[in-house]
Amino acid sequence: MRTQGNRATGQQGLLRPKLVVKSTLKYGKGVFAVDDIRKGEIIHVCRGIRMTLTDLIAKVNSGEEYIDDPLQIGRRTYIDLDEFSRLFNHSCNPTAGMRNVSEIFALRNIKKGEQITYDYSLTIAPTVWEMECKCGSKNCRKTLGDVRSVPSDRIAEYKKVGALQRYMKLLLKEVQEGRYEMPKYELVALEKIKNTTTSN
Repeated sequence: MRTQGNRATGQQGLLRPKLVVKSTLKYGKGVFAVDDIRKGEIIHVCRGIRMTLTDLIAKVNSGEEYIDDPLQIGRRTYIDLDEFSRLFNHSCNPTAGMRNVSEIFALRNIKKGEQITYDYSLTIAPTVWEMECKCGSKNCRKTLGDVRSVPSDRIAEYKKVGALQRYMKLLLKEVQEGRYEMPKYELVALEKIKNTTTSN
């Protein structure tokens, strides 16, 4: 679920027969493979209502969303995910990755019964945010942050297999070349959320 696991609905019936929602026994619900899924196969396309950074601030401040609920698909654009897409959990050693805008695909052959997970941090532009990670994988980072929190060798692996969204490919180049500066609108947004949180 998007708070240690979550994200939205795919194309009409897209591979839904291969997926089932059930308890993870540790982190609430998750999405699992009903049948074997081949490496590279599209698993799900996350969908939902597009929203701007301003929309996100309003929803977080009104208590409708947590700041880490929506899926970021651009520097200032997010998807307010539908219920099914929110159920994909994070893992620091995921079975799936995200590419294009919001397409979840298999990073390796996934066996029937395995949980479908992806690395949340690879979808989050540089910001001031983190949460505890409880994925339990051998390479668990213990704390989830934005894309800068992912070790460079892991980013290289994700890049090699195409597990980066379109917007993140461009943004990462700026980050890695040392040209990225957190934009003023992001700092203003975080301050608005912080002020609302502390006043409640």
